[in-house]
Amino acid sequence: MVIRVLMLTLLLVLPQSALASEIILPRLKPAKAPPVEAGEVQPAPAKALRIAFPGGNGGWPAESVAEAQQDCRKLLAGLNIEFEPLAPIGNEGGCGTPGAILIKSIDGVEIDPPAEANCGLAEALHHWIAWSVKPAAAENLGKKLTVVHNASAYACRRRNNGSSGKMSEHAKANALDISTLGFSDGTSTNIKGDWSGLKQLIGLSGNASFLGRIRRDACIRFTTVLGPGSDPYHGDHFHIDLARRKNGYRICQ
Repeated sequence: MVIRVLMLTLLLVLPQSALASEIILPRLKPAKAPPVEAGEVQPAPAKALRIAFPGGNGGWPAESVAEAQQDCRKLLAGLNIEFEPLAPIGNEGGCGTPGAILIKSIDGVEIDPPAEANCGLAEALHHWIAWSVKPAAAENLGKKLTVVHNASAYACRRRNNGSSGKMSEHAKANALDISTLGFSDGTSTNIKGDWSGLKQLIGLSGNASFLGRIRRDACIRFTTVLGPGSDPYHGDHFHIDLARRKNGYRICQ
């Protein structure tokens, strides 16, 4: 109780910038495989998938397309993802990606609407949803996660929809915005309405604790995580991406 009061005091006195600073977290360990019984054959590593991508290279060099699509076959092998292979999006030096898929569901959880993404993002999403978000829904809320609502996936635009500045990771099909998560009982949790750092600290809201947990886990899976409290542009959703930065720099706000 004393610790909780101290944390609440800090929350009230610290400036918002301090609360939204970068958080360094340990990496999640992969799920352990079940033990092999005596005489049982150890399963072989998943082989690359046979994905039939649509023909054509779009605005990308043929070598880039072939490499990206082969990476997709390796990255998605053994994962429980329902998807549609897509032709290359955009062009080299501009928006898009040479290796694209349309994600429809991950580990039985619907992505609504389906999200255009590169395969590296799809792999990270799978691990986060299957190993973090679904278990958190069961443990924190006693509910089964059934749908993740996609507020924005691929979009050829600049950061925060600005007229100038750097291109967004959305423009590379390397980001996803999540506004709401739905459960099998017909209820849902809304990032804008249910997020509260204060309620997480004092334990007043199961939804707030659930959202806080999956946001912290997202900071391990992705290189950028933005949400309520980070800036005025992300107050109503979680933004997650796999931006590459110098020296492995990560942003968790």
